[in-house]
Amino acid sequence: MESSSSSSSSCCKRKTRDSVMTDSCEKRRRLSQDVVTAKDVCDLIHYVTLRHTHGVMKPSCFSVCDDDDRVSRVNVMILDGLTQSHFYRHFSHFKHLRNKYSSRWTLAPCSGDLLSELFNTPITESERPAETQSKLSAVMTLHPVIRRFGLKTAGLKSFLLTEQEMIKNKFPVKGGCVCEGFVCTQAEGPITDNSPLFGLDCEMCFTRVGLELTRVAVVDSRGRCVLDELVKPLNPIINYCTRFSGITQSMLAPVTTRLKDIQSRLLELLPRDAVLVGHSLDNDLQALNLIHPHVIDTSLLYRKENGQRFKLKLLAEVILKREIQSEERTGHDPCEDALAALQLAQYFISKGAREVVTCHLQDLWDMSPVSEDECDHVTSCARRSSPPSFGHSLYRSGQSALFLGRSADTSISLTNQMCRRHHCSTDREVLCVFRRVVQCYSLSVLQFSSYSQTPATTRRQHLQQVHTHHHTLYTHTSHTHETVLYLSVCMFEMCERLREMCVLFVGPLSSETTEKQIHKLFRSCGRLRTVRILHNAHGVHAVVEFEHLEGAQLALEHLNEHHINNCHTKVRRPVHESCLDLDARLTERHTDALNDHMMYVCNLSRKRRHHDDLLQTFKQFGPVQHIMSPAKHAGRRSRHAFIRFEHAQSVQVAVSASVQIGNRKLSVCHALTPTHMTSWTHTNAVTTETGSETTEQRDECDERLMKKLDAKVGKVFRSLQKNCLSVVILPGEKNCGAVEYLGLCFIQIKQDDTL
Repeated sequence: MESSSSSSSSCCKRKTRDSVMTDSCEKRRRLSQDVVTAKDVCDLIHYVTLRHTHGVMKPSCFSVCDDDDRVSRVNVMILDGLTQSHFYRHFSHFKHLRNKYSSRWTLAPCSGDLLSELFNTPITESERPAETQSKLSAVMTLHPVIRRFGLKTAGLKSFLLTEQEMIKNKFPVKGGCVCEGFVCTQAEGPITDNSPLFGLDCEMCFTRVGLELTRVAVVDSRGRCVLDELVKPLNPIINYCTRFSGITQSMLAPVTTRLKDIQSRLLELLPRDAVLVGHSLDNDLQALNLIHPHVIDTSLLYRKENGQRFKLKLLAEVILKREIQSEERTGHDPCEDALAALQLAQYFISKGAREVVTCHLQDLWDMSPVSEDECDHVTSCARRSSPPSFGHSLYRSGQSALFLGRSADTSISLTNQMCRRHHCSTDREVLCVFRRVVQCYSLSVLQFSSYSQTPATTRRQHLQQVHTHHHTLYTHTSHTHETVLYLSVCMFEMCERLREMCVLFVGPLSSETTEKQIHKLFRSCGRLRTVRILHNAHGVHAVVEFEHLEGAQLALEHLNEHHINNCHTKVRRPVHESCLDLDARLTERHTDALNDHMMYVCNLSRKRRHHDDLLQTFKQFGPVQHIMSPAKHAGRRSRHAFIRFEHAQSVQVAVSASVQIGNRKLSVCHALTPTHMTSWTHTNAVTTETGSETTEQRDECDERLMKKLDAKVGKVFRSLQKNCLSVVILPGEKNCGAVEYLGLCFIQIKQDDTL
């Protein structure tokens, strides 16, 4: 005959139905500093894409973009239908999400359409462009130069062509389809507002294969000509184009310099942070078979409406007050043209877009300021106008956006100018299309909907069985959408699995051993949930359940083979089907990127000031970022805390050291539980008793879907180029009632093209 007693388990059972949701909601409120909203994510994307042209305010809740100048584009992946509980329930199957993304944030469930919220939300500017500061600036807001560069004064970096603009204007770019055999300059250094400018101009002739280089000139930022060479084409010349190039047959006859020689000279000449300047520079780089990522094109700097361009001769005459390409001389002088382009760029950068347009609105763009009455009307309208939406601001800045997925067009009020939309019927199609056009867009949003589009019949059959077995538990949700009920089951099963990981068996024990003795011994490893003494024919054992995974792990490491009342006892994990892969699951959480900088500390004194003592004790191992101490439990201070270091090496050193505060020795180990995960996993779990066959079938189906989704995330991440900000969103579930299921937001800047 077997009997058992418990000090707290019966109380937990009585409170399960009423508190499992309210407790988790309350804990989420206490941990609100770790929760971001969809608006926070949108603000981050707005900042990264528009920081140079619109002065968008940097979001304070994200630190991933401290080195934001290197970020060149943004990719967003939305995994429809997934919540935080899905991720941790199938933690083992999300290898790419776990290993490739170092930042993970709890996401408040989204109430609306994410795509619509992203593009239609007004941008938050740190300093609004001064449309109303003068009557003239109110009119200039529609000028093509102002639409591209804004009214705010900016440095050199703001006038560089983006990679999307280079592709759009047919510049040679790395990995381009027509750039095989092109030479890449060693331009890997960071570009600053003080980076050197080099003017470049080339002359070409027609050969049997098309245009080929015949002369190249380069001037440095001081205007000195540092390269001026004639080049003999490899193929027979058909037309020397002498009228424009000034090149004749007699000039090229003695020349032995070839294209590869010029390429070598340029590679030696240009520093790592060089910026090339030219007029219609794409033609020059094509003729040189050269790829350089940092360029300023004066034909796009002084831009006109509808893609029209000014001639270099006109710009030099109006802006520089100098005549070039004189008709009295045969052909153009590339040194003269390169110098003119360089000085035009320097003038534009020093003055800024606003002053350039103000000074040359009439003589260059042939536009006249409107009358005073019209100015007053435009100014008053500007005062009443609301901030521009992100979609319009992105389009005006010359950047392009792409959406791939199943989302219905009718629910998204976007124009094709704001975002190119491509309806994809499957996740596989989303991936294939994205791989083909990955280089063409500064912002791409991919919607993977395979999980949310799973057949409803399978889920409904499972829910009916769950409802039959747990009618009393789910009576209050009988009119709720079945998705919410399904998510409840997912959360409860995940909580149950985590709870099983916190359970230890202790024994054999003497018959005199009490729960109080076991509690006193094991509490040094962490807060206990329950302690039960089991009496059976073969002896006395105890079941100890911790609140945290770390407490159970410490007890297993330090209290095994311990003597209790002269009995040699062992501490072991439970042995049943759900715990067969327990060691593997613990290893995954130990190696989780979110826990690299975290450690768990317990056996603290209740009388001491935890934060000050811990900071003083652990700062010897390295800079401490944050100390998280739980709130008081039953009116008493907790005996454990989590410590986050700036460097992962500090955790390794601290864990291997013997640490004590005063005369009390502390127990420490690597953190196993992500901090935001405690908002819902440390509640009283609900035991589910669904039919085993149905549960196994559903789990197997879910596992396959999670593996496929994670694989697609990995393939998209590998397709991204270097310095791309990747954001993965598990949107969570928001119901019209009080039940909410948190989501997750993963953020990572891709560091290497090969990853």
